[in-house]
Amino acid sequence: MRIVCLPIDSRPCNTQFVESLTQWGGGACVLPAPAEMDDFRRPAAFADSRAFLERELPQADAAVINLEHWCFGGLLASREYEVDEAEALNRVRALGALLRAYPDKPAYLSTIILRSSLSTLREEDVAVYRAMTAYSVHTARFARLGLPEDAAAVREAAGRIPPELLARTRAVRKRNLAVNLAAVELAAEGLTASLSVLQEDTQTEGLPRWDQETILAKMRVANVRNVFLRNGADEAGALGAAQALRRGRPALPVTFRWLGRADFVAPYEDRPFRENLESACAELGIQMAEDAETVVMVCCPEAGEQAESDVPVSEGHLRAIAQAVDAQIAAGRRVYLLDVMRANGGVFQLMGMLAEPDRLWGYSAWNTASNAMGTLLAQLATDHLRGAPNRRFLAERLLDDWLYQGRLRGVLTARLERAGEDIYCLKDKGRAEEALRALYEAELPARWPLKTLPACRVSLPWPRLFEIRAEAGNV
Repeated sequence: MRIVCLPIDSRPCNTQFVESLTQWGGGACVLPAPAEMDDFRRPAAFADSRAFLERELPQADAAVINLEHWCFGGLLASREYEVDEAEALNRVRALGALLRAYPDKPAYLSTIILRSSLSTLREEDVAVYRAMTAYSVHTARFARLGLPEDAAAVREAAGRIPPELLARTRAVRKRNLAVNLAAVELAAEGLTASLSVLQEDTQTEGLPRWDQETILAKMRVANVRNVFLRNGADEAGALGAAQALRRGRPALPVTFRWLGRADFVAPYEDRPFRENLESACAELGIQMAEDAETVVMVCCPEAGEQAESDVPVSEGHLRAIAQAVDAQIAAGRRVYLLDVMRANGGVFQLMGMLAEPDRLWGYSAWNTASNAMGTLLAQLATDHLRGAPNRRFLAERLLDDWLYQGRLRGVLTARLERAGEDIYCLKDKGRAEEALRALYEAELPARWPLKTLPACRVSLPWPRLFEIRAEAGNV
């Protein structure tokens, strides 16, 4: 199967992951050339994106398309106002015309509801990011409850936000909501095989929830099918490709074992994690079953909410998880480990507690809980098509989610900050990459949990420490 993919942006989670999993599942993934893609703060040109789809869609069997890339040039660009609402909607209409011209090409679309704040592109943006988040939460809470303390919190937060930024954010939210609603109209017309409406970086209360209510009302009026609204974003491309590969196949039975508090709400998300998992399974055609051959061990917080990456997890909880995972492996099941105990990386100590980590089929723990979940489910689905575990993808997730996000990112951050670097927008990306590689050379041989030490290449795709590109060989 030839799948043409217009991803959210150029980061590895949206390109490398999708390409790797598609190939493993028996397909070919066609991505724009690097020159046609975004690069950090430089968006992709709409003319390039349009030419790419017009060129590749006629030869494809299916399409995976993100509307933020199509309309604005990428996720970061979707938080700016370089493209006005009228032009954005013109671009959605152009996509609709293109999809109508090829009704035999199933299209798996995604669109992203604007988060509470805009991008954090330098260290001084952090304070404004927090103020915008507080403004969003308390504005929604005051509208619901009318409490004077929320009104005061709104005024205090607004006072920490430059007025022009607040006005721009309102315009961006209005425009992006119009694109979200236009995506639902494409689905209502029958132009999509599936539409993922994804909510990134949000809270249980805030302005994004108002956008969701408007979108859900539109969905009810349009009586659409195969539209899924949940938390997430960067897993969309991998899930879309897995859906395309699985199209027409029977439901895939999977057992989910919940280790810890299953009803937790993760940071940056607005609903119980279980609801997001159920939505992704429904979209992908995974049937939750008891005693299936394939088992996902969902490692949840022991109590309360998911913590940030530097918060310790009790050894007793980790031991109980390790014993449960070991028991499933010993029973001969295909075991996938989904570590969502903390945000932005796996719990490093856990892998060392497993009796036979080499027998794991998959692992995921990066970024938000739903990003990690969607990535793991996409691997699981493509493994099932292949009939074997994707050992390279497993190794790369351990190099990234477990070693970098779970341990080395904090070390690298501290070193670079002491040297005066801005970790959100590196002044010297080359020096940061040298420090990153030095950490891997020092840590990897002693820390690696699997029997085979992979040939490892790591780099920074963008001038920041939020993500790396990890490539594994000889696995």
